[in-house]
This record gives sequence, C-alpha cells and structure tokens, in this order.
Amino acid sequence: MSSQRSRAPRGGARAGPHETGEEAQLWNDTQEKLVKLEKNEARAKELRKEIFDKEASMKLQEEAGKPSVEDLDALGGLYRENVRIAENSKSLLESEDTLTKVQLLQAMVSHTEESQEPTTNRLSASRDSRSNIDFDGPSDSPVPSPAENKHVRKVGTSRTSSQPPREREAAKDETEEKEPNSSRTKITFALGAEVAFKPKIPGQTEEHDWIQGIVVKVIGEGKSRRYDVQDPFPDDAARPGETYRSSASSMVKIPPIGTPLADYEVGKRVLALYPETTTFYRADVKAMLDGGAKVQLLFEDEAAGALKIVERRFVLDHKG
Repeated sequence: MSSQRSRAPRGGARAGPHETGEEAQLWNDTQEKLVKLEKNEARAKELRKEIFDKEASMKLQEEAGKPSVEDLDALGGLYRENVRIAENSKSLLESEDTLTKVQLLQAMVSHTEESQEPTTNRLSASRDSRSNIDFDGPSDSPVPSPAENKHVRKVGTSRTSSQPPREREAAKDETEEKEPNSSRTKITFALGAEVAFKPKIPGQTEEHDWIQGIVVKVIGEGKSRRYDVQDPFPDDAARPGETYRSSASSMVKIPPIGTPLADYEVGKRVLALYPETTTFYRADVKAMLDGGAKVQLLFEDEAAGALKIVERRFVLDHKG
C-alpha cells in the first residue's frame, strides 16, 4: 500500500505539494506573508499602547522634576521597535514578489469563476437527531462493510471512505451559524479556505479519496449553500486544477498557517495528508513531535513499523 501511494498519489504520477503545483505554492507563500503582517500589526498595536503609557508616565515625572535616563532609553527602544515593524510591514506589502503572487492568485480565481456557470442545487440534507452539528449538504452514502472496503482498496485506484463524523475541530476561518428556532450548529467555509474534500464527479458513483483543495467560490445561503473547490495541484502544470462543486458534508477545514493547535492523544484516529502526495488517508496517532508541530502516524493498511511524520495542520480531527 505504501508503494502504491507514492507511485500513484491520485490516479496518476503527480507530485505532492512540496514538489509541484504552482498555484498552491503561491497560496502558501502569500499566506506566510499575511501571517507575518498580522503579527506585525498585533505587535504595533501593543507598542502604541506601551508608548502612550510611557509618555503619560514621563509627563508626570517632568512635572515632579526630571524623567530618569532609564525611562528615556525605554521610550526610545519602543520607538525604534515600532519603526522596525513599520518598515518590515512596508517591505512585505511593497515587494514585487508579493504583488505578483497576489495578482496571479486573483487571476486564477477569476478564471475559475468565469468558467463556472452559477447554479444552485437544492438538495435535502439528512440529519442526525442525536448530533448538534449540521452541514450544508447531504451526508455521504452509508458505510460499506469492512470486507467491501478492503476489496476496493486492493483492486481499485480509489479508496472507499466511511461517512464523516458529525463533530470536528473548528478553525479560525470557519463560520458557525445556527438555524432559526434550532439549537443545531452549521459549519460553513470561507472563500480561500484550504480544505480536504472528496470530489464527486458527475456520472461516477464510486467514492474518491480525500484530496487537498481551495475554496474559490461560495454559492447560495443556508441549506442550499454549495462551494466550488479547486484542486490546486493539476496534472498539467500549465493549466489550473479542476474545480468541483461540493457541500460542507464532504469538506474538512485545514487550519491556516500559524493557527495554535492542540496535541492529539496517542491512538486517536485521524485523517492525514500522506507525505509527498496531495491525498488524505486514515491514520492513527503514535506521538506528537517538535513541541506539537508535527505528528508521528501509522497510516491504515501499512506495516506496524512504517511510521510517517506529518505537519500538524495537515492532521485533521476527522475519521475519514
């Protein structure tokens, strides 16, 4: 199973997110800079308050006599740090590299939206009365028997996955809504969110693997809300990846870079990105590494000693 994954990560010889996929690399690079800008802004806000408090304190000292050298040095240090942060943020924003990447991403999204005919599918969603979380679409088909699962994985290129659980880890970009006159919570996804999703291809009945994607369009509201999700790793690097119509029941949020994430318990079943591919598979947590930044996993159907290490944000609290 291990060799099959690395040889044909999604029905073809294609590299993972760290090898090719210009659109995804652009997205990741841009996200990293946005995270830095956000941190700069947060620190600049703190500095403004510290400078205000320090100046107010020194004004009182001036009225009583003369500010101390230590206070003057401290205030100067705050001013210098504020200038450094402002210059760093300006450099990030004015960088030709950053502007080019943003323009390319905008062009990619615009191309996708123009090529998609706006349609709204109104499908009734099956609800579990025992759960307090609803999704914007129908649940996946019932779980085949373990024997069927095993057979399909051996002879086919796709893996049959069980129905996603109703509860999952919430992330910053996800929006929770409550239906009127109901205590149930609905999970929605923001434009630009990174997700793991199961593409449903018209005319095909078999289930497909969970793969990486980016939300490029949000369509409709409430129960009729659907999403256009783009595969950012096309087989042909010269063309944008395929775009699929999806619902929240077939999507799981990938936390943005820099999001604080809790450690998993050893033995927990998760849905994780297999190294050097763009496909997510079920796995069991064996250990947390690097202070929680990485997770040691044993993927389903692999030998007991074939442990893999995956970045924490690509290990999702979902049974797959």
